[in-house]
Amino acid sequence: MVLSKEEIWDRLKTESTWVESTRTPLFATVAERQFRYVVAIWISGDNASNRTIQFEKLEEDGTYTTKFSPIPIASTGFQQIPEGGYSIEDPIMTFEGGTRLYGKTDVEGTSLNVTVNYWDADI
Repeated sequence: MVLSKEEIWDRLKTESTWVESTRTPLFATVAERQFRYVVAIWISGDNASNRTIQFEKLEEDGTYTTKFSPIPIASTGFQQIPEGGYSIEDPIMTFEGGTRLYGKTDVEGTSLNVTVNYWDADI
């Protein structure tokens, strides 16, 4: 099924989560018979010290695949993936039913705010 740009805009969702040093889910597990298209990720520094963050995909078999790592974030910094701008029609990652995106920071007891833009399509 091919969606128009207007239909994609109607489906676009934004989730914001504080990612900690343990694997933190960035959105709910994708429903079976669905695809999730991640189009942008924003990461804000914690105003305390420099950190790194990594993102992993939980596969259907229970294993994790590293997607981005390490991403350095300055204490007062802000990082966007992809850098500069993004297109709702060109996802940076895709997730099929039963999978999920996780993030984790490099220092125990710290957290970074991560915002993800995505949309879903039925198979």
